[in-house]
Amino acid sequence: MATDQEEKTTTIGGYKLNLSPMVVLYGVIILFLGIGVGYLLYRNWKIGEEFENERTTLRTTVQQNQLANDKQQLMFSMKTFGWAVRNSLLQNKPGEINEYFNTLVKDRGVREVLLVDPKGRVTISTNKKNQGVQFAERFPAYLLQQETIYFGDKRPYELSAPITGPNQRLGTLVMFYNPASLLPASPTNP
Repeated sequence: MATDQEEKTTTIGGYKLNLSPMVVLYGVIILFLGIGVGYLLYRNWKIGEEFENERTTLRTTVQQNQLANDKQQLMFSMKTFGWAVRNSLLQNKPGEINEYFNTLVKDRGVREVLLVDPKGRVTISTNKKNQGVQFAERFPAYLLQQETIYFGDKRPYELSAPITGPNQRLGTLVMFYNPASLLPASPTNP
């Protein structure tokens, strides 16, 4: 009796295998599918790695650009704000300075603004608990030693500007600023 499919008997290592053409075909298909799935998994892993590298580069670039922009804008603001405070000090109008401070601290990011006299005592602050205390007891003393407008890029940003009169230093204007982040928080970049 003849059958449509003939089975071939092959001996491998002393074992007899009955290989029909369908079994061989299914074996080849499974082999190619396994190779295809392996290749797709490898490509997915490589693309994910490339994406993470590009994302890290983009985040770094955005953070550097934000820092440069923040520095430029805040230093310009400190310069003009320092002139206004200087004029009020020369006219002996501490109430006007206090009003400037209270208005400024309402802006997003401004954490605290202080005016420190030449002896290092806080004369006006947006946080009333700090008024009258020695600046160096609660804050970094190097902020008072700056001869030009200073910008510290640790968070919160630290800014200080000397307030000078015609022949003497009238004090130092200090501001602490929390920048808004342009990027959402991520596990690798809080």
